[in-house]
Amino acid sequence: MMSDNKLKKNSSCFVKARRGRPPQMCLAAREAAILRATAQLLLEIPFDDVTMSLVARTAGMSKRTVYEIFKSREDLLVRAVINLARTIFLPLKAEDAKRPLSERLSLLLRFNAPSGEDMNKLELLRSVIAKAQTYPVLAHELYTSGRGTLVGFVRAELESAIASGEISLPQGDIDMAVDILLDMALENPLTRLLQPNAQQPSDLEVERRREFAIAMFLRGIAP
Repeated sequence: MMSDNKLKKNSSCFVKARRGRPPQMCLAAREAAILRATAQLLLEIPFDDVTMSLVARTAGMSKRTVYEIFKSREDLLVRAVINLARTIFLPLKAEDAKRPLSERLSLLLRFNAPSGEDMNKLELLRSVIAKAQTYPVLAHELYTSGRGTLVGFVRAELESAIASGEISLPQGDIDMAVDILLDMALENPLTRLLQPNAQQPSDLEVERRREFAIAMFLRGIAP
């Protein structure tokens, strides 16, 4: 979701029309509306069905307008997927920076899943993986904006904890330690991709796995 500042900015981003005509959205507002419509469609219908024409209709614009802002379908999908992926894991708030490392990691490793059916989200991931050769930029951006962003957040906290003496970890092992922690704390999506009818873990099970993984990890690198 957009912040209050962005909402205020977009709400004032209109060009006053002549009498009898509706107000015209500025470029930034049109771009934001198109990206919202694309993200909504990606979470509701199959990947291949998200066409420029359908995006235009959903956003209440012409197909020509969409192409004026996004040069191709791939360009639009990449931008929309980046926006979605960036909402899944969030950085720490300033007031949380002084918490113990275990609490900081717990906050970072929580999912902030976009709205929509879980099965649709899984199918979006399946589609991007299947089309990684066709749309390598899309696949790369989904990874770097999702898990890649989380890796950066967790790495920064481990480096801070090393500097303060909270943990003992050789500098050269930080990247490996981050990967191990993420693999321990987060469900491997491959399981559900290969077994789509498998029962989804409950919120309590997700939380228990996360906290158990963090506790095990920190015991292994205690000073």
